[in-house]
Amino acid sequence: MDVTRLGVRRVAGSAARRLRPRSSASMPTLSVVIAAGGADEEAAILDECLRSALSSTHAALEILVAGRRVPARSWARRVRSLPEASVEDAVARASGEYLAFMNPADLVRVDAWDAMVTALQGSGSDLVVGARRTPEPRPWNTDLFSRHRTEQTPQTCPLALVDLSPQNKVFRLGWWRRSDLHVGHRGPGPEVVMAAYLAADAFDVVPKVVSEVPPRDADRPVAERRRFQAQTMRGRMEALGTVAATAPAGWRSDLFTYILPPWYVDAVAAGDQYFEALRSGVEVLARGLDPATVRVAERLGAWTVLNGTPGDSALVQDLLADNPHGLPVESGMVSVPDNLSVAPPPAWRAIYDVDRLVRSWVGERPVPHQQGGLVRGATFTEYVVDHPLPSVEVVESDGTRTPLPVVRRHDPSVNEWADRAWEDRSSAAWEASFDETSSLSRPGHHDVWVHYGGHTLHHQVVVPEPPPKTTTVIDTVTLADGVLRLSGTTPEDSLTGHLTGRGESHEAVVGVLGGRWECTLPLTTCAFGETVGLPRGRYALRLQDGRGKPCTTVWAEALAADPPELADLRHRITLAIDVTVPTVHLRPPLRPLERGAFAQQDLQRRIYAAPSTASYGSTVLLESFRGRSVADSPEAIARELLGRDGGADLVWVVDDPGVEVPQGMRAVVRGTEDWYDVLANARFYVANAGAPYWFAKKTGQTHLQTWHGTPLKRLGEDRGPGDFHTWRHRRRIARQAAGWDAFVSPSPYCSAIFRSAFRFDGPLLETGYPRNDVLFGDTDHLRTRTRQRLGISAEQRVVLYAPTWREYVGVRDSKPLYLDAERVTATLPDTVVLIRGHYNSSAQREVFIDHRRILDVTRYPDIADLYLAADVLVTDYSSVMFDFALTDKPVVLLVPDFKKYRDVERGFYFDIESTAPGPLVDSTDAVIARLTGRSDEHAAARAEFRRRFCPFDDGKASARVVDWLLSRW
Repeated sequence: MDVTRLGVRRVAGSAARRLRPRSSASMPTLSVVIAAGGADEEAAILDECLRSALSSTHAALEILVAGRRVPARSWARRVRSLPEASVEDAVARASGEYLAFMNPADLVRVDAWDAMVTALQGSGSDLVVGARRTPEPRPWNTDLFSRHRTEQTPQTCPLALVDLSPQNKVFRLGWWRRSDLHVGHRGPGPEVVMAAYLAADAFDVVPKVVSEVPPRDADRPVAERRRFQAQTMRGRMEALGTVAATAPAGWRSDLFTYILPPWYVDAVAAGDQYFEALRSGVEVLARGLDPATVRVAERLGAWTVLNGTPGDSALVQDLLADNPHGLPVESGMVSVPDNLSVAPPPAWRAIYDVDRLVRSWVGERPVPHQQGGLVRGATFTEYVVDHPLPSVEVVESDGTRTPLPVVRRHDPSVNEWADRAWEDRSSAAWEASFDETSSLSRPGHHDVWVHYGGHTLHHQVVVPEPPPKTTTVIDTVTLADGVLRLSGTTPEDSLTGHLTGRGESHEAVVGVLGGRWECTLPLTTCAFGETVGLPRGRYALRLQDGRGKPCTTVWAEALAADPPELADLRHRITLAIDVTVPTVHLRPPLRPLERGAFAQQDLQRRIYAAPSTASYGSTVLLESFRGRSVADSPEAIARELLGRDGGADLVWVVDDPGVEVPQGMRAVVRGTEDWYDVLANARFYVANAGAPYWFAKKTGQTHLQTWHGTPLKRLGEDRGPGDFHTWRHRRRIARQAAGWDAFVSPSPYCSAIFRSAFRFDGPLLETGYPRNDVLFGDTDHLRTRTRQRLGISAEQRVVLYAPTWREYVGVRDSKPLYLDAERVTATLPDTVVLIRGHYNSSAQREVFIDHRRILDVTRYPDIADLYLAADVLVTDYSSVMFDFALTDKPVVLLVPDFKKYRDVERGFYFDIESTAPGPLVDSTDAVIARLTGRSDEHAAARAEFRRRFCPFDDGKASARVVDWLLSRW
């Protein structure tokens, strides 16, 4: 475990003392009791725990380890080892002014104890609590730790009472003893923490993460993880039952709102014994519970656990996951799935006051207007249709209140902020005006109070100081035909500029004349020798004066207060106001009526669901990786259709302004009204991955699934139980598979798997993969052209590194992952490394930008070109090995996590160790050794690999698939 990733510092020997910036002489001592007893505790885990504790900036520490002997380390003398003592004994021996608890599985943040002790010193409270980061969700973290709170009580901050972990708290030791708080052999349980809250005169809340629990068993199957085990659930429920006996009124509502819901989600994958343990515990805790005290989403989850089957509970959790910000309501009742075995009664589906939360937004800056300005905002109550106008007033520092006249606005963009899929909040917008005599006309921070439905909501608006005359100001921004223009005032005689983002820098053309400047920025970039559109993302404009010194550049106040909406056919630009360098967001061109949860839900109902029969007889809708590219088998099929000259209207789904569509075809932007319309009416829908989860084929529509690779790792129903997200994925794929008219397969091996994994019983087109046709054409020409685009000479050896996606790694290291490309190029001077990240990482910034012999080709349009340009493929479990095998060039499988991936992550369909087209290695050095070897030991293995997995690929797969499509025209 690398504790440096978790915000703590490694400590070894005397280095621990050198880390401390402060002397312990002026600091109160903190006694830290670590409950390390039990044979199941590993020495290495305790070692990491102690290292994190000793790395704390709070130098005055007394660390007592109860129940285990401390590992023999150079720093062990700073720890009191109490192998025969209980935690209660350790607390009795503590001599500090403050007390904290840790478990061996915990790590403490470097500055956590300093911040917590400082809070107690300033407030005089009895205990302080900070956020705890764990592998399991803690839904209360956002609400409880949003701001600093001092001298709270259970009445003023009742939500704190749901955080019953002792490991993220610091207590006054004298108060602990006077309050007669006792702990068990293993440390304080939830009932002790609750007693501490209730005994305290006051407690503080620190808005920061203070302790963490690394996901130590995340690499195990779900059934082997502690959180999914029935024994764990029974223990939790017993502890909560004990707490409930002494908890104050109202605590159970927070229990059902914050603590229990994540366990309902886990129950979907945890098995029948877990579900029964959960049901039994919820039954005890729900006795006498008034449904009207629990929000409707959490209420439905509890009801199905109590009264339904595990299948019912899963369906309700699926409904809640699809509607995270509000459920559909009809006649005052929440709509639930029709296929529940037992429907919840009205009392559990009704909307109560607890559901009617008031939401309010106020613009951070006033908008200049006539002889004063406007404060703009929006206010509404969730699950309430009407939007009465609020009253708004400015409150001065001396307490003077000045009411502002308020009028209604209609603003569809409010729905984007509200994020309520089933509620139109465009009429909840308002504006309050003020004149030049108001304090809102003067620079500073101003308190604005919004009164609405008996609630008072505090906001703050800022009027900035006028920029100095030495500042360059942007006062005009326009967008037209893919060109962004910015202009303004400047004291400089000349300027240069760059637009930077996603790890790239694009030179801007800047002109200065008479104190005015203008910058022209085409939204394009040069990628692999061709001009293409800039991909979506954040781009900062950085200006320099004639000496190359950075200029202080700001948005004009009018722009900052009321940022314009800029759009053309391919782009949408919004301004980032809250950053130090002027920055723009480049996004797909969705209009206000197409953005946000309500707009998308409305379009789905009005446009997509409207027709029952497809009406665009010649339209073929094509989609590759959900609009992130124009590539793969759909692209090969489109080229073949275009060559047939049959009058097909070829339409590509795109989700990024940087995706280029070939000549003779057109684009439709995902999420727009046009997209919903074409999706509903296209005669053919050809895709290589899942469609939108709500997609259902219309009468007369043909849905062809090409998929995106030959599977080594298990898919769909073959993956095993997994967690809730795996269950949802399987459910959605199965629902779509029922509507597939055909499935493209490259081999009998794949055909059997596709039927098993997707429960698909329709036609299998055993044609080979259309995307591989290019590997049988003029390959020498394509190899030369691709190398020229990449700036690679004919003499250089090219290594293509293309790892698969790993859920347990994610985006952070998804491109370079396990290959040290710099080591490869340093060791092999004639070698160029191409890094091809998984398509899930296509939106991430480029890597190795300035390295001449390491190229990030994740966004290169067609990976088949890279197969031809490469001399060697380094991969792992990716399906690229099956396609690359058609080139009969060497393959190396870099698999340092082989057992973990095989046994935990996904599992394999066959024994890759005996079947692989190349050697399996576990390090970069082993890859280099293979690259320097002269003999080809795996030619026979590659031939057998092709025979088994690629028997139909011959360069004519696209023609065979198009023949099938035209037979249904």
